[in-house]
Amino acid sequence: MDTTISKKRNAIFFNKIKTYFTQPFNVILLIFGILCTIATVSPIVAIIRDTFEIHPGTIDQHLTGQTSGLTLINYIDLFTSNLAKTNLWTPMGNTLALAILTCIISILFGGVFAFLVTRTNMKCRKYLSSIFIFPYIMPQWTLAVVWQHLFNSNAITGTSNGLLASLFGINMPLWWCVGLFPCAMVLGLHYAPFAYILIGGIFKNMDANLEEAATILNTPPHKILTRITI
Repeated sequence: MDTTISKKRNAIFFNKIKTYFTQPFNVILLIFGILCTIATVSPIVAIIRDTFEIHPGTIDQHLTGQTSGLTLINYIDLFTSNLAKTNLWTPMGNTLALAILTCIISILFGGVFAFLVTRTNMKCRKYLSSIFIFPYIMPQWTLAVVWQHLFNSNAITGTSNGLLASLFGINMPLWWCVGLFPCAMVLGLHYAPFAYILIGGIFKNMDANLEEAATILNTPPHKILTRITI
């Protein structure tokens, strides 16, 4: 009995495979999937393997006294050496801080704009919605160049004066011109349209009956926003 059931299951499985490969687009999809997997995984495996190898003329040869072979000295040196803070922990902390601040800025910008476009009677909503997508289309360095040309000044950054310094004599502080904050602002503005698309889709699919009922009952707008919409 069990053998018969097993044979039937195998037959069904092979029939599904045969049916799947009778469709040309499935074959093409499988080929592209295999090629993309190889092209993605192979470099990663090569890089990981390279971190365990001893390379002549490098710090791993100096620490191990060998010219070839495999070793963990690179990872030991990375995590425990005197330069571990400079080479690993400080950059990692900066990266995490930049990522978190970028997420907060993009969600705030994108979420507020999504609310204004989808849940209010703001004028020119279609036009503003189209324009808001542009920062996501443009490269990030374009926004960075715009930021520099707006806020840099010879007195603070030692570069040529930007728009504010040239026209109005306003010199923005150094933390505003270079460092974590401007990087997070540029990345936040770049990814804000992505947050707008996600949050805007949620707002569009929300049932407006609850908000209308609250409005009829003379509920203050801030309570409608915090208690119902959000």
